[in-house]
Amino acid sequence: MNGSPSRVAIVGASVASAMLIERSLELGFSGEFVVIDSDPNAPYDRPPLSKQFLLGTGPVERADWWPESVTIINAKAIGLVTAQRTVLLDRLGEIQADAVVIATGAGSIRLPNEPAGVLSLRTAEDALAIRAAVDAGAKSAVIIGAGTIGSELASTLAQRGLRVTVVDLAQKPMQRFFSGHLGEEATAWMHQAGVVTHLGVAVESISRNAENWTVRVSGEDLQADLVISAVGARPNTEWLSYSGLDIANGIRCNAHGKAFLANGDVAEEIYAIGDVSSRQAEDGSFSRFESWTQAQRHGAALAEYFAGFESTELEQAPYGWTEQFGRMIQVHGTLPPQGELVQVYAADDRNAALYRVGPSDEDPAWIGVNAPRHFSRASMGLSLLS
Repeated sequence: MNGSPSRVAIVGASVASAMLIERSLELGFSGEFVVIDSDPNAPYDRPPLSKQFLLGTGPVERADWWPESVTIINAKAIGLVTAQRTVLLDRLGEIQADAVVIATGAGSIRLPNEPAGVLSLRTAEDALAIRAAVDAGAKSAVIIGAGTIGSELASTLAQRGLRVTVVDLAQKPMQRFFSGHLGEEATAWMHQAGVVTHLGVAVESISRNAENWTVRVSGEDLQADLVISAVGARPNTEWLSYSGLDIANGIRCNAHGKAFLANGDVAEEIYAIGDVSSRQAEDGSFSRFESWTQAQRHGAALAEYFAGFESTELEQAPYGWTEQFGRMIQVHGTLPPQGELVQVYAADDRNAALYRVGPSDEDPAWIGVNAPRHFSRASMGLSLLS
């Protein structure tokens, strides 16, 4: 970029926007950041919501990574006048800036004809509602969706003593996270914790009577005190419907995070970072990768771009992690669905394993389970025998 903007409006108090601010200040940014977020609890850590938070009793804790010098305007963005770089708010009017950075993340996908009262988990308010229901005496739960969030919820609620059933149209748990690998292993983790699985089945209906919920899957009725939908996430772009931006599966951006208009042109000084952004690769394709680490990299890379540097942040391989069923699971690189899965390390007494995915003579991807040291060495290209 030719010169840093003097006033930057950021929509979303996310970890991506926090890193943008922090790195910009490190690089000597002397302008103004204006941050808008409609979530009254923001900023907070989202990963613990499906884990430690549901096991505890305390309030939602403010994130320690947020720059204390930057205040947050609690308002909802309802529109963007792209050419004027003006964010329209539901109250407090509008905010105009030299650059607008969109970091609104993603929200829960809801099932068609989903009745009121079905819970989900994406925000602190969602987590508070689930914890309140369990604290009030819920004994059983049906979780619709065996992705990362659904699996983490199953693990946590089983720890709290609930009878948990997981339902998914996919044949394996965490199919997207593992790119189809380790399906049998992930199913076994659930069963060992007492979680019942119904995989490869469709939800036909969800209903509620005075006593409990009934979820019908492939002609079978599953009953529970709670139903939680965890079928996936959708980028929070509804408020941009009339902005002229290309919002097909997130905000389409170039490699620097500059947003594209629907006509294919680059929008002037409009950027997107984190889960809401869909980045263009060298071959012209777009991909959206939901990851805490990748969101931080987006923020740091944009700060360096503002400062006039060629950032190397996004040249690093993707990294993701999840914690469930007594296992810390880490993934480095892009897992090829058809790549060969080879176990290169195991320690059964710690439920530990390290897997290589892809040819060993190239740059393979790695999956680590309770094996942080081996995973770290492998992902850095170091010998596992050292």
